[in-house]
Amino acid sequence: MKELLFVAGAGGRQPNDGERKHRPMLRNANIDYSHGTFFVTIQAAFNKTIFGAIVGAKSVLNELGEAVAASLRSLGERYPGTEVIEFVVMPNHVHVILRLARRRDNRKHQLGYVIGRFKGWISKVYRDLVAAGRAVDVGSTPWQRDYWDKLVTTDEQLEAYRRYIRQNPAKWTRDRFGAVTSHSFGEIGLLNARLVGFVASQGAFTSELKPRLLWRKGAGPGMAGAEARHPDHLEPVISTFTSAQERAVLGKLLAKGRLFVRIYPGGIPPQDELEPMVAAACEAGKALLISPVPSGTGINKQRAVWCNEYVLKNAAEVWAGAITPGHTLDSLVKALRPRGAGTEARQPSIEARQPDSGVGAAGRQP
Repeated sequence: MKELLFVAGAGGRQPNDGERKHRPMLRNANIDYSHGTFFVTIQAAFNKTIFGAIVGAKSVLNELGEAVAASLRSLGERYPGTEVIEFVVMPNHVHVILRLARRRDNRKHQLGYVIGRFKGWISKVYRDLVAAGRAVDVGSTPWQRDYWDKLVTTDEQLEAYRRYIRQNPAKWTRDRFGAVTSHSFGEIGLLNARLVGFVASQGAFTSELKPRLLWRKGAGPGMAGAEARHPDHLEPVISTFTSAQERAVLGKLLAKGRLFVRIYPGGIPPQDELEPMVAAACEAGKALLISPVPSGTGINKQRAVWCNEYVLKNAAEVWAGAITPGHTLDSLVKALRPRGAGTEARQPSIEARQPDSGVGAAGRQP
């Protein structure tokens, strides 16, 4: 299994030009790549999360991720003699087991030919989606250079790789360092209140902040009307308050003396480093800071996703600012939307713009 983990985790970043000149070849000169069974790992560019999100133990794909899955399912139709035995599309990589039949018209490097054509097609889909504002823009290609492969020679190896692929989404949780409430400062009793969640994507103008109701648990479809334009309730507002629009909401809550629960994906700062208004709110019993990790741990992308998942799952009603189509938050909202939520709460997509730097000190991330 160590071998499997090494293959899955290899190449976490994009090589620069200097590294490319001296980059060792990943193909094994002793392997015949014209036919056989191969376990292949393909990494997203810069190890970015661009294909969806893990919710619980399931990989929830966005539009680009669905295109990747659909292309893998159809490989056998497009390239005779190719069989896709098993695959999984993860937020930032793909695992697939390919079986290439021995055929006269196979190329010497048939595996590389099939993978190259697959990556090329998805690159085209990706560029179209980016142009339409429906995918995360990570540059000219969604893929890291090359791919990793292992020749599968026994039934035992095949079953081990299939099991690894099936368990991959569940193992994603290993990036999580305990419960979101593992560390806290402030009024812990606020978690027992009816919570109002707020989420917004990175990269949107705070001046264009127009909160809208996504869903209210136990409410009918009509609850997202004009009367629900602003989340101006007495209940505590829960959020990571990480994006510019989320921090703008935090600034308004602090100014009004409102209750709030703030989740820190990277650990709660020491009390003497907290914003004075935040520290004062905690000491007055009007705020709670929670985190799954100790102070100073630093932000981890998957932990940040998990914290947003906590907001969406634990809030009685959820409001949103700008949610960028195709990004992780968009995938989370779609996956966790309660049954019965209205049509206007189904697709909370507001076009993201360039970040607004005009956030006051009360709204800045410490």
